[in-house]
Amino acid sequence: MNQHLRQQLIQTIHAFTPQNILVIGDLMLDQYIWGKVERISPEAPIPVIRMEKEEFRLGGAANVIANVKALDCQVFPVGIIGKGSAGQKIESIFRAAKIPMDGIIVSSSFRTIVKQRILTNQQQLLRVDYESERPDFEQFEGQLLQNVSTLLPDMDGVILSDYAKGVLSSKLITFVVQEARKKGIPIVCDPGKGNDFRKYRGVTAIKPNRSEAAQLTNLDLRDRQSILEAAAVLHEQCEAEFLTISLDKDGILLFSGPDNYQFMATEAREVFDVTGAGDVVISIIGTLLAKKVSPALVVHMANVAAELEISHLGVVSIPWNEILNHLSSDGLHRKIISMEEAEAEYKQLHDTPLVFTNGYFDNISAGHLRFLMEIGKIKGKLLVAINSDQSILQQKGAEPLLKEQDRARLLASLENVHRVVIFDDPDASAVIRTLSPDIVVKGDHFRDQLLPEQDAIVDIGAQIEYIQQFSW
Repeated sequence: MNQHLRQQLIQTIHAFTPQNILVIGDLMLDQYIWGKVERISPEAPIPVIRMEKEEFRLGGAANVIANVKALDCQVFPVGIIGKGSAGQKIESIFRAAKIPMDGIIVSSSFRTIVKQRILTNQQQLLRVDYESERPDFEQFEGQLLQNVSTLLPDMDGVILSDYAKGVLSSKLITFVVQEARKKGIPIVCDPGKGNDFRKYRGVTAIKPNRSEAAQLTNLDLRDRQSILEAAAVLHEQCEAEFLTISLDKDGILLFSGPDNYQFMATEAREVFDVTGAGDVVISIIGTLLAKKVSPALVVHMANVAAELEISHLGVVSIPWNEILNHLSSDGLHRKIISMEEAEAEYKQLHDTPLVFTNGYFDNISAGHLRFLMEIGKIKGKLLVAINSDQSILQQKGAEPLLKEQDRARLLASLENVHRVVIFDDPDASAVIRTLSPDIVVKGDHFRDQLLPEQDAIVDIGAQIEYIQQFSW
């Protein structure tokens, strides 16, 4: 990303003011079960997960609502939840976030959709879905139309979050598009999988992903030509002002016509989980179009937000301050690299020593900074290895105060820090053996102690330097 575009995006965030956004769609609840695999079941060749933590997050259109709320907007949801425990959980999360319930139907005849994910470390092992096979949405259509009619006049933008579960019927979509266009309110749509795009005719913008576009056009989106062919077909069907196609690792396409399009590359370094990236994209597009920002800037901003989303495990909201920190850091994200990148890079070092230190670096203090500045006096390139959030949780029994990406960015902002890597093991022995640093630096208080990495340091023949202990 060039500096001019970066500054335009930063200015767009600074100039943003809260908008009233109507979000209509399929409300869901995401349940995360985090655990540890320590053995294989004697009953079948499957891993046994020992549960360590359970977490509930908003999913489906409810995740779009959470994202819009995180972007400092007033969000007004329209949808359906059941009266059971899952529906109650969504309601309690909404009320805690001061999200109004006026547009939501709560019904005893409806089963709230729950997606249960079982995870360990940075890997999702299993997903279990709970939902009714064929819920009757016709009984709710009249009330949904009434809720939209009541809320729409005060809105600045509308987002249709269609997960093809039934809330967004053709009648409801047609009504929303017609009424919003009369009032000059932009309508953006994340289409339901497999839905004919003519169902969304007249929306301002629509956001399929690569697989959805391929399925609807019977084209293999393998290169730019085939992607543009699919975009042209879908654009004509829905008659939108523009569409975007999310292209996973290849970024995103902004398409307003055969002679008016732009491919935007992604700068994401590491993909942990693509879940929720589409919700982040549609949230950014909806809120910025409501603010009358140009489509090109809107989609560039959405692309940056998606990069941040996929660097997290699980569905999370991406607020303006996280996007702003990322944009303002300029080249800092390029200093935060994977172990594979570090190994490849440092194999090229010959005359320049590799200096290494490691730690949690949680709750970073002036003492940490002075320690790292002192290391900077040692000739060589300094690499700092930090324990991942999961590693700290396993060792301390509590999550770190600062998330790993925040800790990494803070360390990367120091001029004398050349690179930062994040590792999952309890100590840095494997990192040291992989990178073979010339000098390993520890605090002076370790001088008379047996280091956890002692064997690794001896094996590679590294020199140990001790830096005077500062007040932490």
